[in-house]
Amino acid sequence: MIDISKYDKLLEDLKAMLFSERKSRKLNKIEPNFYKNIHSLFIDLNGEKDMVVSRDITEYMEITRLLDEVKKNFKAFFQVRFEKIAKYSVYDEIEEYLYNMSSEEKNIIKELNGQMKGYYNDFIGITRQAEREEIPAEEEEKEEPYEERIPQPEEEETTVVDEPVLVRIIKDQPPIAQPDRDYYLHKNDVLYISKSFAKMLTIRGSCSYIEKGKKL
Repeated sequence: MIDISKYDKLLEDLKAMLFSERKSRKLNKIEPNFYKNIHSLFIDLNGEKDMVVSRDITEYMEITRLLDEVKKNFKAFFQVRFEKIAKYSVYDEIEEYLYNMSSEEKNIIKELNGQMKGYYNDFIGITRQAEREEIPAEEEEKEEPYEERIPQPEEEETTVVDEPVLVRIIKDQPPIAQPDRDYYLHKNDVLYISKSFAKMLTIRGSCSYIEKGKKL
């Protein structure tokens, strides 16, 4: 006979942590091994359930009920806690918030913080006003998608070999989709791109050609 009482105690502890986390505006102190223990709990309960499935349906149903309760309460706890962690991740400095976190949470918030800083830097490198100034007058009424599509070369140019050319980017560009890949171009980038793509950027005043053999 499986001792369900030990699992009931763990469930009650989890419910208490959920209640406390909901009541607090800040992150509560968490045990260093909390997530490892939760993982072990799920492994143990699933193992217990598999052991009794063929011999005792009543015990099987009791373990299933307990497992569902643990999942429900852990998901609620996870959502409440990581809502706070996600909020802290957008701040420039996060060190003061790490004290009450487990090692898993510290790794996650550091990863999120790096991603948020990257998104922020992308956003401040693009101005919608600058994009509007670059749109020809006859196209201003047309709603353009964020991912700009560069028109393909004229038909009379399709027979020309689209060889790569070396260019320098003059100013930051929004994301640009091309047949080979998506481009994320920034001021002073030096790279090889297709001749047709370079022509379009040159018309927009966004790049300049670099002669082969010329020192950068």
